[in-house]
Formats: sequence, structure tokens, C-alpha cells
Amino acid sequence: MEELKFVTKCLLFSALLIVLMQVKIGGVSVESHSFHWLRTSTVSQYIQSAAAGGAIALRNLGESVQEAASHTLNGFQEGAHEQKAAR
Repeated sequence: MEELKFVTKCLLFSALLIVLMQVKIGGVSVESHSFHWLRTSTVSQYIQSAAAGGAIALRNLGESVQEAASHTLNGFQEGAHEQKAAR
């Protein structure tokens, strides 16, 4: 029963928050104000640049792993050809 109360409270809180975010102040909704603030704040710009750096690092890691794996597999294939030729 406690879980149902918790879910109901969360649903009501979410619905209230959605309704309040639609209130217009100066012709623009609170939602638009908060979205603009999130996009232009220095904290979000710092997080965006860190995320971009992380994405570049992951891409470089993927490329180096792929290159190492293909190099290793090519070495195994060359070794198999040498063994067949020796027989």
C-alpha cells in the first residue's frame, strides 16, 4: 500500500509541475525561461564541452581497439598461411 501512495504522490507532483511550467510570464512560459537558462548557463556549457571531449575519447578508443584487433587477426591469418605452406 505504501508503494501505491508513493506512486500517486509522484504522479500528482509531476502533473502539478507540468501545469506550473506552462504559466506565462511576460508572454513566455516558465518552461521556455528554464530551457533557455539551461542552454545558456556556464555550467551547462562546461558539461557540454566535457561530454564532447568524452565522445571524442570514446571514438578514438574504438578506432584504436578496432585497429589493434584487425592487426592481431591479420597476424593470425598470416601465421595460418605459413603453417599450411610448411606442410
